[in-house]
Amino acid sequence: MGAVQAMILSALPPVRRPVPFSRGNAAACRRAVQGFFGDREIDLYPSGTAALSRAIAACVAGSRTRRPEVILPAYGCPDLVAACLHASAYPRLVDTAPAMWAYDSNSLSRSVSHDTVAIVAVNLLGLGDDSASLAEYCRGARISLIQDSAQFLPRAPGTWRGEYVILSFGRGKPLNLLHGGALISGRDRPGPPGKLGPQYGWRDRLRASRSAALAFNLLTHPYAYGPITALPGTGLGRVTYKGLDHAAPLPDSAWAHVGRGFELYCLRESYSRAPWQAALRDWRPCGIEPLQCPGTAPHEEGLRLALLAPDRVALDALVAGLNREGLGASPLYGTTLNRIDAIPQLVYCQGPFPNAAALADRLLTLPTHSYVTSAVVARARKVVEMLSATPPR
Repeated sequence: MGAVQAMILSALPPVRRPVPFSRGNAAACRRAVQGFFGDREIDLYPSGTAALSRAIAACVAGSRTRRPEVILPAYGCPDLVAACLHASAYPRLVDTAPAMWAYDSNSLSRSVSHDTVAIVAVNLLGLGDDSASLAEYCRGARISLIQDSAQFLPRAPGTWRGEYVILSFGRGKPLNLLHGGALISGRDRPGPPGKLGPQYGWRDRLRASRSAALAFNLLTHPYAYGPITALPGTGLGRVTYKGLDHAAPLPDSAWAHVGRGFELYCLRESYSRAPWQAALRDWRPCGIEPLQCPGTAPHEEGLRLALLAPDRVALDALVAGLNREGLGASPLYGTTLNRIDAIPQLVYCQGPFPNAAALADRLLTLPTHSYVTSAVVARARKVVEMLSATPPR
């Protein structure tokens, strides 16, 4: 097989961390993870979305308003909306800061009201969540701060400012178990968890997921992922809204799998922005720059590399050109949260959000997993150089 043919047949997945199979002692695993998070209480859920819904429900229960609202960024995953609606809270979208990952301060101040029960601070791809300034704001406004850390999981203990912290162990997340999530709570814990429904029997799901884990580990190898991306109708990369049906907690026995996976995660690095650093310096004159969160240095182990193209035309050209080379480029959500496919009408009618729309028109991501080699970076450099030298039509 020639080099050109091999290059066409292989493609980098946007994210890749193999699913672990080993298990440990459930009680010991829970104690270890709780110690990592400062002995805060931790409950496991079927997904990060379910955990977020439970945190929002706790905020609603602790308020006196009859029309609870939760602040969400106008650019983000539609699961944020699903969690709000499942918890019977109105999802109030707020514009992002210009060309930055944070809330626009003026828009946030105008949106917070006596019905606001929480602000969700989303850590996008490990960029940060601006929780330092948001925590101060929430204290002054006497509302809860929820840190949605579904896309970032540290490998060393740190400081968490929110009353609640959300983790996700779903497919493509930092700790990839294909499903599952966690709710980390502070002094004011949520109420007693609901009963575990039979449809979420953990043992049955774990047995079924072992074959799915093996398939995931195999199919996210570049030589397997490449042919998959060429198949029509796979829906890879498509973002659409889907409601949340279940938010029942998982039994304590689930800690045997989650805790052992967390232990292995802390021992081995799986994502790194380091291979891209030299290229980033060369791309700045081309108008391509890293997306940043104010007051926060991007974490070196970010889930993906987040970049801002000059405009939508350049973004589309870059994503298409990079993916012709099998380099795993993605526009992430591709649009503002109120314009995601199948989003409910009460969210669709909100806006406009000019800064979030501009962010969607410029944001692309590149992989940071272990298959990003110097050869991969060199190919990306050639694509950017070629497109930068091509005059606009």
